[in-house]
Amino acid sequence: MTSTSANRHDAPTQTAPPLLWGRNSLPVPYAAAWSGEVPAVGAALTIREDGSGLAYRDERALDRDRHGVLWARLTEAPGVGRPVFRSLHSHRQRRAMLGMLCQVCGAPAGRTARGWLFLLQQPGPGEQPAHWPEGALSAKPPVCAPCARLALRYCPHLTVPLALRVRKPRVWGVFGGLVTPGVGGALVSSPNDECLPYGHPAARWFLASQLVLELRHCRAA
Repeated sequence: MTSTSANRHDAPTQTAPPLLWGRNSLPVPYAAAWSGEVPAVGAALTIREDGSGLAYRDERALDRDRHGVLWARLTEAPGVGRPVFRSLHSHRQRRAMLGMLCQVCGAPAGRTARGWLFLLQQPGPGEQPAHWPEGALSAKPPVCAPCARLALRYCPHLTVPLALRVRKPRVWGVFGGLVTPGVGGALVSSPNDECLPYGHPAARWFLASQLVLELRHCRAA
């Protein structure tokens, strides 16, 4: 499944500059989380009445995606507190992935006939799968060309970056954690987060926090 956005060029598309933070006026990506944005999960989670999976006690339609996977609740307050550069806000990340929006400015991401623009961190020695980056899984939304330059300048996590053109980014699954029944019916969260493909049997006990794309038809930008 690919995005249906109509943006087909790499001209500057920013509608507003990224939020700036700190004495050095660092640009804060649109998809980044802020310390003032509070998880609202906790005691709200329960087991479905028929025992078939995870649910919210006061579940709303928007709590699940179209594949039926439950999503972590997180308040939305960009600019409040400090930016948490290592974390992505679940709703803004998902919005950017589905709409092919730039993860930095929130405007349409860069696209040419060669594909959408993505920035990836290259795997370390011995960690690169065969045929990488073809078929790579990514929880990082695409970027526009001006913001790609910003990211390459400021992002400390892009130590060995690779700019890619991706013609067929496909919705693959979700990133998050399993929450399963324990002793006495209490819910137990997995200590480690992981990626899970849509359609997996464990999806009914999964709490998603990010959407994952599979990158197909890739070439270096």
